[in-house]
Amino acid sequence: MSMYFTLLWYIGASKLAAIWDKRFKLMKLLILFFGVLGVHYTNATPYVSIKDDLNNGLLPVEAAKNAYNNKELAQEVVQQLVDNNVDVIKAVQTVAKQWSSCEDTYSSVRKGVQIAPARADEVVAAIATMRGCSCNAQSFWARSRLENRLRPRVQKALVEISSSCSCASAGIEAAIELVPNKAEDMIDAVLRAKNRAKTTTDSIGQIGKLPEKQYWGARQVATKDNNLVRKVKTCKGDHNEQDEFDPATSWVSINDENSSEIFNFNKVLGQHKFICQREDSIDANTKEQKNEEENNKLIISQYVEGQGSNQALELYNGTDKTIDLLADNYQVEVYFHGYDFPGTITQLKGLIEPKSTYIITDANAAMDILSVANQKVSGLVFKGADAVVLKSGINSTPCQCAVSTVAAAINKVDSKNSSNETSETKEDFIQRIEQHYKNPNIQTTVVDSIGRILLNNESLSSEAKDRPIIVDKTLRRFDNTCTGDRIEMDEFISDKQWTTYLVDDIEDSGNFSRQDCFTSRKDLLITEYVEGTDNNSSIELFNGTARPINFDEEQYILEVYNDDDKNPEYEIYLTGQINANGVFVISNNKAAENLKLKSNQLTDELLLENTRAVVLKKVVLPAYQSCYADIANWLIKLPKQNITYILSPILDPGGGPQTDDDPRDGDDGGELASPN
Repeated sequence: MSMYFTLLWYIGASKLAAIWDKRFKLMKLLILFFGVLGVHYTNATPYVSIKDDLNNGLLPVEAAKNAYNNKELAQEVVQQLVDNNVDVIKAVQTVAKQWSSCEDTYSSVRKGVQIAPARADEVVAAIATMRGCSCNAQSFWARSRLENRLRPRVQKALVEISSSCSCASAGIEAAIELVPNKAEDMIDAVLRAKNRAKTTTDSIGQIGKLPEKQYWGARQVATKDNNLVRKVKTCKGDHNEQDEFDPATSWVSINDENSSEIFNFNKVLGQHKFICQREDSIDANTKEQKNEEENNKLIISQYVEGQGSNQALELYNGTDKTIDLLADNYQVEVYFHGYDFPGTITQLKGLIEPKSTYIITDANAAMDILSVANQKVSGLVFKGADAVVLKSGINSTPCQCAVSTVAAAINKVDSKNSSNETSETKEDFIQRIEQHYKNPNIQTTVVDSIGRILLNNESLSSEAKDRPIIVDKTLRRFDNTCTGDRIEMDEFISDKQWTTYLVDDIEDSGNFSRQDCFTSRKDLLITEYVEGTDNNSSIELFNGTARPINFDEEQYILEVYNDDDKNPEYEIYLTGQINANGVFVISNNKAAENLKLKSNQLTDELLLENTRAVVLKKVVLPAYQSCYADIANWLIKLPKQNITYILSPILDPGGGPQTDDDPRDGDDGGELASPN
């Protein structure tokens, strides 16, 4: 019996020991696990700030991600990025992409425009190009419960807001509160961003992918802190911006030692040449044809990624024909750190002669770069991890965002008006768009103006309505004026941009100063207004673009308003040509001989005594501008106090209407009142 109990005791003790052994092993594993976790936590670098991350070599997109994970506010991160030398456009788009909510998109844009109000159109365009923006229709629905901003009504089906358009609307809505006078520039920028050039001509980098390093390439042939020159045997561009990119394939660093005379010649910005290899077996005719096919586009021939704002691109025209960059709609797109949508879009302007170069620089670059620039851009912001794409051609696809974008702008213009009546500000804005684009057959846009179109404004006194541009005087534009006055209905204050002279002072006619601008001028300017006596009336224009303008091919119109009617008294179609940096004078056909000798065009219709306004318009050709005709027709038919459009019934998991609360149904809470 004792043996039996001894055996039982042994078996029980063995089982107990095994259990304790297992428990002991488990405890050791847990201790080891938490010990390693503790060491990892102890060794982990705690988050400090955006500045610290950028100083440690992180890209802005990586620093923004860290800030997001540490619950920083979107608008504060925009400010911190800009404070640490990140361009405001890149900062806004990076933050809006990382934070993604509609509220954060709104606050990011608003902060960016606060920082750089003069670049509001660029900020809005950068937001408009974003993909996957969460500012869909239902986000507007949810947001409008909290904020007194855009409140779409849902009972009238004028246009649907898709997610691709509502982001543009949110951007304009945020920006226009701060800079309402730039509303039309912002709309232009959005429509251009949504209807970009069609065909890729050349590219650097790979869009949609962040390089493993912080640049493309390796060693000397890299896109970071470098000056790359295209190999002399490169005759055509990289037409696929989505394929893998190795700069060593067709680029050489300017720091390379090379005995090639042409390579050393090409190191100088603005002096590119190339040598194209041809197979000897190809006959002469085929060679010529192949040469024409391969060189029918521009190439990016030099890439300068320097410190600070020392960014530049050199383009080379290897063809035998002059290329008109504006007519062929050439654009430079910069895609920030791995994004597959552009951050900046620069419209190129000017001519490139055969076998010649064209230099685009940042406007804040060093003087040795600026001295050879053909076009200066306020923010040519590419860095090592970004991609640069050169595109051309007209995109004929319809503009899907036109109406919703303008609706957002108009609603925001009048958001402070608590009554149901249309405010004067909103009425003026609507009338301006109608005035610009009311005729679908002749779509024109205002380039510049002097004076004020009154449009039978009942709020003005009779004295104000009868006030001409100037009485018995001559006006000359300040020589530092770089862009025209596109708002022809605002109050005209002559001494803001004009100097006053005697009534018949024409000594300086045809001699406008050619002072350089911070960035390239947009178009023509009205630079002199001579009221004159005894028919000595004249208007002087200055071509501040980088290209000659043939008025017979590109239609420009001078409208003369002699009363408070919305229709001009005279429409003068310009004829002839004005060279780049040239002057063009239009005078009355009965003017004195000394004035007529200075003139390029004479007309009986230029009578400026008691004139209220003169407006310079251009018949627009780019595809995106055709959207304005639809906008104008839409506005004309619409009650001015209610700008309405339909919500898309897509469920928004972020707090919009639920499936049993269809936003199209106004009877059960889906309808939201317009703030107007």
